[in-house]
Amino acid sequence: MIKQILVVVSTVLVTSVFSQKKIQEKTFPFKVDGSIRNFSGKTIYVHHKWNEITYTDSAKINGGNFLFNLKGVEPTMYWFTLTNDAKAQPSVPFFSDATTIKANLIGDSLNYSSIIGGSTQADYMDYRVMINNLILQQQRMQAEYTTASQTGDNAKMQALQLEFQGLNKQYIDGLKAFVKGHPKSVMSGFILANDMNNENVPFEDVVATLADVDKSLENNSYVKSVTKRVDNLKGTMVGYKANNFTQSTPEGKPLQLSDFKGKYVLIDFWASWCKPCRMENPNVVAAYNRFKDKNFTVLGVSMDSNKDLWVAAIKADNLTWPHVSDLKGWGNEVGAMYGVKGIPQNFLIDKEGKIVAKNLRGADLDQKLAEIIK
Repeated sequence: MIKQILVVVSTVLVTSVFSQKKIQEKTFPFKVDGSIRNFSGKTIYVHHKWNEITYTDSAKINGGNFLFNLKGVEPTMYWFTLTNDAKAQPSVPFFSDATTIKANLIGDSLNYSSIIGGSTQADYMDYRVMINNLILQQQRMQAEYTTASQTGDNAKMQALQLEFQGLNKQYIDGLKAFVKGHPKSVMSGFILANDMNNENVPFEDVVATLADVDKSLENNSYVKSVTKRVDNLKGTMVGYKANNFTQSTPEGKPLQLSDFKGKYVLIDFWASWCKPCRMENPNVVAAYNRFKDKNFTVLGVSMDSNKDLWVAAIKADNLTWPHVSDLKGWGNEVGAMYGVKGIPQNFLIDKEGKIVAKNLRGADLDQKLAEIIK
């Protein structure tokens, strides 16, 4: 348990680069004016990731000084290395602005280097202060937990587990507070796209934090990516309009969820090879037969990869409602869109296209349908 809590903090904190989608905007020039000591090499490297591609530039070191003339599209992260390897450790991350970056690097201890830039870099340094404080607390707790484990001090171990949970909450609350206090900073978009892009961060916190970002950042790559993720996730949650999708019937005809607008629809994820699905099918059939004449239908989405087995199971189980699949098995694109990691799984959609319930089984499905279909 204590290690799971650590994962939330540590793996998110060490992420140094977020891959962005290319956008059509004007570039701006900026310089990186730097010096380096305690390093005998002749070249320094800077890296940047954009549109899934990592870019590398280099500069010669003359008398301990170097200069990069670069172009940016929007404030975003770059990082230094001492070799031509973007993944080399340690690296020194910094954020660009349309201004000169002053870098003072220490070759034998890059982590103690200093970088001064524009407002985004200043915000990044404030962010790092908060993160580094959490890391120190985490390291202290981990050391104490290891000692307690070795000595069999169960009471101390339990106390530390609770303390770790508090640290995790402190971490999330700190991120939320930072964004609220920096609504116009690109760093707020970075935090949402990087640190809060984690299944252990409650979705409600992500939605609320995104709402704190100023509208001036709505076209920023970080913010756009988070907005898209939030919209996609909302489309799988109760109370929100379901994500629309298109897949093919066994006859090869494309069918969309929106084709059933005005009906109550049960999106039923299943597969011919799934025994729990096949055991649940009689319950779904019974519910379908009871309510099919009351503006209700089922839309089966199969996680099969074999069309013959899929079609045979439809016939064998008397599943007389519409069915679709892309025959990609667990790679089914609709399944991925809806976050399906286990089957059977279903989503009940009302006449307006909103999700009103999820994962209804047996009597629960029949009861919910009787409740909403009058």
